[in-house]
Amino acid sequence: MNNLFIETGGSLNFQTGGSDGERVYNADREWLKIKEQYRNFNLQIPVDLAYHIRISDNVSFVPFLGLNLRLNMIYRMKMSLNSSLPALRDNTGWINLLSSSEENMGSSSLTWNWFQVGLTCGFGFNINRIYVGLNGIVDFIPAFGYSEGDYKPKINSENVKLSVGYNF
Repeated sequence: MNNLFIETGGSLNFQTGGSDGERVYNADREWLKIKEQYRNFNLQIPVDLAYHIRISDNVSFVPFLGLNLRLNMIYRMKMSLNSSLPALRDNTGWINLLSSSEENMGSSSLTWNWFQVGLTCGFGFNINRIYVGLNGIVDFIPAFGYSEGDYKPKINSENVKLSVGYNF
C-alpha cells in the first residue's frame, strides 16, 4: 500500500459568464428580455485519496477520488431587463451575492453560500516533477438554496478541470 496517498493542493479560480435571454411576448406583442452576467472568484482545496501506478522511473498514472472544499470570496451578478415598455426597463448594477445587506440581496435567506463541499474524481500523470490531470467536481452543498413554501430553487455547480502543476 505504499502507492496510496492522501493528496491536497489549491487553486484560485475566476469564472465569468451569463445569459442573454430570449424575448418573451404577451398577447399584445409587448416583450421582455432579461440579460444576466456573473463573476465568481474562489479558492478550491481538493483533498483526495490517490493511487500511484508506476509506468516507468519518471512517469506514473494517478487515479483519485476525494472532496473539494470551496471558499467563494467574490460572487457578483448583474441583471438588466429590457422591454418594449420603457417603464419596465431596469439595470441592477453589480450586486454582491454573498452579502445579506438590504442593498445587495435584500434578505439573509437569499444570500449565497461562502463555503461549499463537493465530490472530485479524476486522473493525472506525473512526469518527473510535472503533473497534468483531468478531473470533475460536483457540489454537495449548493451555491444557493432558498425555500419559501413550495418554491425551493437550488444552484449546484459542476465543472471539469484540466490541471497542470509542479510536485515539490
